[in-house]
Amino acid sequence: MISLTAISKYSFLLILFFISNCGSFTNKIKLIDSSASLAFFEVEEEEWRTIFPNEISKLTINSKNFIELPNVLKSIQYKRGVLAYEDWDVLVPDSYLPEIEKFAEKVSISKESKVYLCIFKLDDILSPNVKILKTSFYILSTEDGLVLLFHEINTNISFQTQYSFEDWVIFHPTAIKPIYRPELLLRDKQHTSLFKDKLATKNIIYGNVVVFDIPSLIPNPPLFRYPKEDEISAPTEQWKSVPEKLKALEEMRKNKLITDEEYNRKKTELLKEF
Repeated sequence: MISLTAISKYSFLLILFFISNCGSFTNKIKLIDSSASLAFFEVEEEEWRTIFPNEISKLTINSKNFIELPNVLKSIQYKRGVLAYEDWDVLVPDSYLPEIEKFAEKVSISKESKVYLCIFKLDDILSPNVKILKTSFYILSTEDGLVLLFHEINTNISFQTQYSFEDWVIFHPTAIKPIYRPELLLRDKQHTSLFKDKLATKNIIYGNVVVFDIPSLIPNPPLFRYPKEDEISAPTEQWKSVPEKLKALEEMRKNKLITDEEYNRKKTELLKEF
């Protein structure tokens, strides 16, 4: 049988643990702007550099291109249906864009560059006071463009009673990992792409990370949605090394199977790969 004194001590330790964890959490993200359905937070550098994909975590941030955020969000759609592959809808409602635009204008002229977290909600039509769809994403601006890293995409959340602002903005940071399903579709085919990890040993595509106008992060060719399985064709022949490819390419030129121009173009591509 546990004594009352033991229970009190145990409860006190739990309270201390909760307070200390909340303190560390609030030190890493800070609420700076909000409305009834939108909230923006500043994210400390020690936080985002540890949870972003390695290649993105090394970027130098610059608020210059934050002004492009509303336009990038306009081009992003999400997969609404489960069965119909091309059943897409806008991710961010048009009614939210003016607020986002005001915030983007304020950040773009700020002297201090930060990474930000945006959280927004959509009320459930049938149960508007106790059910929501929640989306959260990080925004990283650089000298060249933007990176949006989605943590949640239209996550269905239910509350036992009518929720408050503090309820729906609760956020638990975790590492950004690739989503292997067609969550997002990008309509801007000139400036945006899903992120592909070029440093990984295998083909890793992040269906939840959108890159805008950052050449070093945009794959070639760009990715506008996560590919279906039947679109990922396996190579008919496995090459062991770039030198072997170059040797075969030289043979093709000698046998006049390709022109000198084609040879030089392909050779340049292979050397970049090497």
